Amino acid sequence: MSLRTQVVVGIVGMSLLVVTLLFAVVSPRMSRTFSDIERAEVETDVGRASNAVATELSNLESTSHDWAAWDESLEFVQGTLPTFPTENLTDDAFVNLRLNFMVFFDSAGRAVYVKSYGTERPAGDFLTAVASIRALWTSTDDTSSRAGVMALGGSLVLVAIHPILSSLHEPPAVGMLAIGRIADAAEVDRLAAQIAMPLLFRTADDPRNPPSVLATLVGGDSTGPRSAVVPLNKDSVAGYAVWRDLLGKPVAVLSVEIARDTYRAGMATSDYLMLALLVTLAVLGGGFLYFLDRRVLSRTARLTRDVAQIAREHDASQRVPAGGRDELARLGTNINGMLASIEESREALARSERQYHNLFESSRDPIYITAEDGRFIDVNQALVDLLGYPKAEIMTMTAGQFYVNPEDREAFQVAIGENGFVTSYPVTLKRKDGAHLRCLLTSILETSTGNEGRVYQGIIRDVTELLRNQEKLSFLATHDPLTGLLTRSALDDVLRLEIARAMRNLDRLAVFYLDLDKFKEVNDVHGHAAGDRVLQEVGARLREALRASDTIARLGGDEFVALLPGIDSPRDAEIAADKVLQALRDSFKIPDDGSLGLSVSIGIALFPDDGETATHLLQQADAAMYSVKAQGRNGWRRFERGSAPPSES
Repeated sequence: MSLRTQVVVGIVGMSLLVVTLLFAVVSPRMSRTFSDIERAEVETDVGRASNAVATELSNLESTSHDWAAWDESLEFVQGTLPTFPTENLTDDAFVNLRLNFMVFFDSAGRAVYVKSYGTERPAGDFLTAVASIRALWTSTDDTSSRAGVMALGGSLVLVAIHPILSSLHEPPAVGMLAIGRIADAAEVDRLAAQIAMPLLFRTADDPRNPPSVLATLVGGDSTGPRSAVVPLNKDSVAGYAVWRDLLGKPVAVLSVEIARDTYRAGMATSDYLMLALLVTLAVLGGGFLYFLDRRVLSRTARLTRDVAQIAREHDASQRVPAGGRDELARLGTNINGMLASIEESREALARSERQYHNLFESSRDPIYITAEDGRFIDVNQALVDLLGYPKAEIMTMTAGQFYVNPEDREAFQVAIGENGFVTSYPVTLKRKDGAHLRCLLTSILETSTGNEGRVYQGIIRDVTELLRNQEKLSFLATHDPLTGLLTRSALDDVLRLEIARAMRNLDRLAVFYLDLDKFKEVNDVHGHAAGDRVLQEVGARLREALRASDTIARLGGDEFVALLPGIDSPRDAEIAADKVLQALRDSFKIPDDGSLGLSVSIGIALFPDDGETATHLLQQADAAMYSVKAQGRNGWRRFERGSAPPSES
């Protein structure tokens, strides 16, 4: 076998062996890695969808609490307030609460009132369905509420039940209230819009559910996996979660479907890498074969003349003959190898410089190179656009001049000096127009081959808008979007902190429970837009009437709570209540309708006089407020266990 044949067979064989081994080892690992990443993404999306349903159930449970723990509901179930349905259970109430049915049971389990709205199903269907979960209310001393999902004739219904109690929320219960909302296509679409992804919510016995997935999730009990991920095809993957009803039985399958972008991109990248490796090996092998064939294995009769010509012309692109197996052939091979190396190095250097320039200038991310003292060595156009200075002006400045806080530059140098690099290092820079930019720096510290000594090379990522959006989302999570006041959940956290602080400092804390008198008439007469304007104005007046250290929250509807820490005596709370009444006594302007008067009923509870827990204080203040309502409204009253008349202002 000739030398040429041996070389060809050896290079081809080794290349195929390397490619085969790499493909056998790398491809399965990359496939598993991207599958795991895809599974994690889908499980996260399933969790988001489940949280959206759980949030709706929580809101429904809160609504059942508001209606069940109402004295008028209690009186209605006991038969002493027959006008309750016509006055309160109107179609507008069902629309506002987004309810499809409401059922009142008395203490004997008899349905005293059933109403359905916005559905073709008769009220009797809901009564029959709710009867199956009524057994969950086992005692008149049970004051807890429950919410969940149940199936109704091929449809899913979000249900909440609550024992009917007095406004003090104390047993015994005189009945049970069940409310619900059908999870129809519109409701599911609304949930899908909240999480910004396609969402399906089907009954557990829906034939479109994959049987294997349902069996895996149910597992015979409630200890099965929380979710399952199933690739549907090469383009999409689905995630499933099973919901159980209030009795613990599997009742619904929640599913989301997303495109397999991550997996496909990963596998495409794997294919591209393998193809690039194969092409590289082919090119290198072919080049090496060409070199051996044309430079090493050919005759070198013209070696001396060609070498002299190359030396005179300083042209490394020329080659000398290198055929044969003698010493001249070996010499020619060495000379040609040296010439080829010189030429390739020059081409590689030129190619590297072109690639660097193209990448540097065309990058969307701002890129900079500075000396250790902050002098700019080079910047790209994206950085010029970010900072708003002409490039020529930037080149005359130092990096420290762009920091809002100059000492941050020194902190950055210390951080990068520890490891020689920083990743996503937060800084605040300033543009030429004075605007502040919140940015992340990813930079490395290198020793330059020129006269600059050590240099910083880095990329800047402007995250100003991203952080602003995150802060806005954080605000909306704890504040009422209409009035800007705290929400019920945020109020609970603040109240617990204030109680702990008052307990530590041996201070008093006042809790005001405020309810606008006859506010429903504002919405009925002037419309909900006018009602919203009035609620916004009420929030603004409460801020003005109370101290900056006081906390104000809107519980929903026309109910507000104010926390007044640092109260020296009950009289201080009474003075503050008088200020609130005076602030809300002035007329409220209504667009196109002139103005209207409004009053408020205020219940007051003091820590530690009237209670030592957040729940207890709110209940006592709520009870005092209802006492004011019973005495004619438009006043305040501190919680009392006796029967003294309320104070009026």
